[in-house]
Amino acid sequence: MFMDTKKITELSKLIRYFILKSTTKAGSGHPTSSMSAAELMAVLFFDGFYTYDLSNPHNPKNHRLLFSKGHASPLFYSLYAAAGAVSEDELMTLRQADSNIEGHPTTRFKYTEAPTGSLGQGLSIGLGMALAASNAAGADAPRVYVLMGDGEFAEGNIYEALELAGYYKAHNLLGILDVNRLGQSDPTMVEWDIDTYRRRVEPFGWTTFVLEDGHDVNAIRSAYQSAEKVKDKPQMIIAKTKKGKGVSFLEDKLGWHGKVLDAEQLKIALDELGEIDKDLRGEIIKP
Repeated sequence: MFMDTKKITELSKLIRYFILKSTTKAGSGHPTSSMSAAELMAVLFFDGFYTYDLSNPHNPKNHRLLFSKGHASPLFYSLYAAAGAVSEDELMTLRQADSNIEGHPTTRFKYTEAPTGSLGQGLSIGLGMALAASNAAGADAPRVYVLMGDGEFAEGNIYEALELAGYYKAHNLLGILDVNRLGQSDPTMVEWDIDTYRRRVEPFGWTTFVLEDGHDVNAIRSAYQSAEKVKDKPQMIIAKTKKGKGVSFLEDKLGWHGKVLDAEQLKIALDELGEIDKDLRGEIIKP
């Protein structure tokens, strides 16, 4: 049973609120890179696709999630806050020296599967996890999800992982490519040409699902549903998104990578997000 689409949209807004508040409090971080994938991850978490026992991170039936774009850690932590697994107070310790809520995910945070941040490595790690799970459980193996950015698709080890995943028919591996067009200082090479990404991925033996609007909750839900039906190939969702989505002066604007809002800018941004139900929470279903 899927969550009401309006509630997913409201949770995505809450997640953006958490992202903006925590990075401004920290004085550093990557809010805009996190905001682009809010709906992609909210649907994954709260529509029942990602199943995970929050009380037992070592449950072998848990699905696995890797943020290959580790700089989007504010999104990563905000998802667990929206699930009620992390308090807002703890979330506001982002990047503090004694905090488990670090600038890039590490295993100090108990729901992190592997440390990430060096771009291009997450798909290889996810492939290893998917193959291990498949060897142990066969067709019933838990799924492994890897969130990637379009900037890291310039990394050669992405293509090594694509090739090996196709060769081994890693049916329980799903890549989620967040094509937000903007890199660290310039647009990416192919910008929003999502068909080029499709043509790069498919020849390695992957099934792809292309989303013209990576913020459309219903389209995202449909893509995850379709991916679950593929039993003989790895899958990749390729989604056109907007960096800084939800705030007009951030959305698809250069110059905001790794830059946080000051107090005045934060107030303007939160006013633009509109009314937020800070008590709203989603549920991560147990396996």
